Parts: sequence; structure tokens; C-alpha cells
Amino acid sequence: MKALTGQQRRVLSFVDGFRSRTGYPPTLQEIGEAIGVRNVNAVRGHLAALEKKGYITRTPEKARSIRILHTPSMLSRLKRRVHQVLRTDEGVVHQVVYGLAWVTQHRRPLLAGQRRKWMDEALEREAVEHGWSLLSKRVGPDHVALVVKAWPNHSPELIVGRFKAAGHGMSKHYAKEFRGTSLWARGYAATTNLEMLDELLAELLGGQGVSSGAEDGAEHESDGAP
Repeated sequence: MKALTGQQRRVLSFVDGFRSRTGYPPTLQEIGEAIGVRNVNAVRGHLAALEKKGYITRTPEKARSIRILHTPSMLSRLKRRVHQVLRTDEGVVHQVVYGLAWVTQHRRPLLAGQRRKWMDEALEREAVEHGWSLLSKRVGPDHVALVVKAWPNHSPELIVGRFKAAGHGMSKHYAKEFRGTSLWARGYAATTNLEMLDELLAELLGGQGVSSGAEDGAEHESDGAP
């Protein structure tokens, strides 16, 4: 299977999640609203690319005709199975554990009630698609804090970026509930010393910058930069 672009992955993830929730595939307009694309021709282009790469089939110009053949989560499970059969990972530690945290724009309590449940589901789907394990997950009204077991070639920046994008896509899908509010503040905290996660999260919630700490495996990006 050919690799997907970020936007193609978001389209496929949304279609898969929509079908799981409703029992039928979404329309072009619904996909566009979810990924923040108003031009339905652009959506058609993403679907055409997914079809060419073998991830979906569909009936041209027929609404709700998308059928998923492969999802990223299916491919992740297949890759792990290949490693087990061929023993290509014997004697090699493939995964690392990160403590990650980020906060909402202006620390607003945007993730309360039903919105918290939607965010929780979006994070779970994103983790499955990339083959990550969520060892712990806290979704507060104004923050997210995760302990994630991930592949070593997946940087904290990439992982946070994917999770933030999943949350952003969710907020677009439920736009009426979020009223067009920008969801995330810039920046994040990341550490391999899990005991530091709460401290770094407190720094983020306090809006204070923390310098990079290579010695203890911690890093932090301030959200004050333009």
C-alpha cells in the first residue's frame, strides 16, 4: 500500500469513523466540513487519490457510495504481524514512552461534557491508526495529558501534531458545539521522565515557558510565539 498524505489520512479516518457511528458513509460536503475544505472538488481529489492507492472504492457521482478496503489501523496491525512472523524485531526495542501535554486556546474550558467524550474518541482513533498505545489519558476542560507508547521514529512533535489535528477535525465536525473557536494553544510539553509530566502541564496551564531539558529527557515549547 502506498503511503498517505496527512490530508488523505484525515479523510480516510473521518470516513471510517462516520461509517462506524452512522452505518453509512458521508457525503462530499460532510467530508469537506470535517477536514475544513469548502471546495467539494478538492474532496473529490482526495477520494480519487485514496481509491488509486487502494484504500477505498466508490461509485462516481453517487452519494454515500464510499466503501473502505483498508484503514491505517489495519495496516499497522499487519506490519506488527509481519515483524512477529519474520522475527525482524528480535533483540530490538521498537518502542519508547512519552508523556505529552497540551492546552486549549487561552486555557478555555472547551472540553467539558459531551465535547470531552468526542475528544476522547478522537484520540483513541488516532492512536489506533498509528499503532500507538495510550497507557494513560486525561482530557480536562482545558488540557490533554497522555502517556503514549510509540515507535522511536515517531517524534513527540509528530505525535502531538497528529493528536492535535485529530482534535481539530473533531471540533470542525461538531462546529456548532465549538462555535468556530480555535481549539488549541500553540506549543506542547513532552518528556520521557513521566514523573515530570504533571509539572510540565502545570507550567503550560500557567502560561510560563520552560527551557528544553536534554539531561532529564524533557522538552517544552511555549505558545507565546507568533
